[in-house]
Amino acid sequence: MPWHYQRIEQTAGRRADARCEEGRVARAFRRPSSRLPWTRARSTASPWRRPLTTTAALGPQDGYPPMRIACYLVGVLIIANILSFVDRQILALLVGPIRRDLAITDTDISVLHGFAFTILYSFLGLPLGRFVDRHNRRLVIVAGVAIWSVMTIACGLANSFWELFAARVGVGIGEATLAPAAYSLISDAFRPDRRGTALSVYTSGIYLGIGAALTLGGLVIAMTNQQADVTLPLFGTVRSWQAAFIVVGLPGLLLAPLILTITEPPRRRPLSAAANVTPDDALRYLKGNGRAFLFTLLAYDCFAMAAYAAGSWVPTVFVRVHHWPMAQTGLYYGLAIMVMGCAGGALAGIFGDRMIGANLDGRLRLSLYSIPLWILAIATGTLSGDPWIALAGFGFSAFFSSVSNCIGPTVVQEMTPGRLRGQATALYFFTQNLFSLTLGPMAVALVTDKIFHDDTAVAASILVVALPAILLGGLFTLLARRPFTQTRQTLELAA
Repeated sequence: MPWHYQRIEQTAGRRADARCEEGRVARAFRRPSSRLPWTRARSTASPWRRPLTTTAALGPQDGYPPMRIACYLVGVLIIANILSFVDRQILALLVGPIRRDLAITDTDISVLHGFAFTILYSFLGLPLGRFVDRHNRRLVIVAGVAIWSVMTIACGLANSFWELFAARVGVGIGEATLAPAAYSLISDAFRPDRRGTALSVYTSGIYLGIGAALTLGGLVIAMTNQQADVTLPLFGTVRSWQAAFIVVGLPGLLLAPLILTITEPPRRRPLSAAANVTPDDALRYLKGNGRAFLFTLLAYDCFAMAAYAAGSWVPTVFVRVHHWPMAQTGLYYGLAIMVMGCAGGALAGIFGDRMIGANLDGRLRLSLYSIPLWILAIATGTLSGDPWIALAGFGFSAFFSSVSNCIGPTVVQEMTPGRLRGQATALYFFTQNLFSLTLGPMAVALVTDKIFHDDTAVAASILVVALPAILLGGLFTLLARRPFTQTRQTLELAA
């Protein structure tokens, strides 16, 4: 046979093999039927353990879902992330009326915003990380969405500090389920060269959620025309700030069924490895890569502390310092957060994916590059006497803070083997929320109440807290680069 006929036959054979492989992967993600192996024990298997699909079940190297399925998964999880931050951050816009009706101080508000939310949110994340590494991640998220939505509505029914405190604890319990499960799902759904972009796009939902909380809260306040009491169907007469909690809590009850429509991607390790991972395995890996994890976690905890310190109190700056109505503050600052925060997160994913092609620590470098501009932006926002210049400064501050805060979870995923990613993500958010979300808002309140003794000094308090946190984050990022690179090289050699 002539050589060119042989070449044609070889090419045709390779294409046929590729089509068969694509068809096999696509079939693996069709709606389960009775002929599929994981549905045969439907009557006896626990729903939490179904379906625990792995790459071993789909064959070597290719078990990633088709792009449309992966993108749909990210889209639904972004909606969940948005709603979680709406329910978490709505409190930031309602500081004034809550202080008035409950007769509490800025420090009390910071306890409600930070400590009450994180007290169980942080500690439950660790066992939940292990749980999602072994069980059905969709059902974990469904349960969490239902819990935090009901507890947000309960915030709207609170009539005292301690009732609101208890409801905020419940919101934290529900939201503790989302991060470990979502980051694990997305990491398993995308190839490494697209994973950073997907994770950053998902993380940018934080800023959509914060912006939506402010915007929706402002709209609720505007619709009530500053009335003290509002009458809602089923709930009766409530205060205007209570109505805001109820309105933002209801959509989550509609989201829970939508989570069930996503498909669990195959896990990046064998079933036996997923089932046999113990806390000792995770601890052993952390000890073996201690410097990489220590400096990386400290760096992004500091960045998050600066972001939470600003995000929790900037709406109050516009109300107290620039004398904007709450409705106007929610609308304009909410839109600025949504646009600038999402843009920063998306660009962090795109440029981060490109930079790691040249350097394994490319994402850490990108965080370092954003620091000077972040400091300039937050200084402009806090020091300007013009509300529009301050709005621009805080908007760009959200842009540059989102660069680092969207990179952080991706960095942790990249330095962790697949079988430990759920637990590593839980550890990341445990330290971040216990340290950053608790101390950031509280530090601003304490500086305002105990040092300046002036409610209108809240802008200066933000700068006093955020500036050292950003600089410390940069220092720890520099210290993390070498051990992080060594950990990445070890993982690549072991792959």
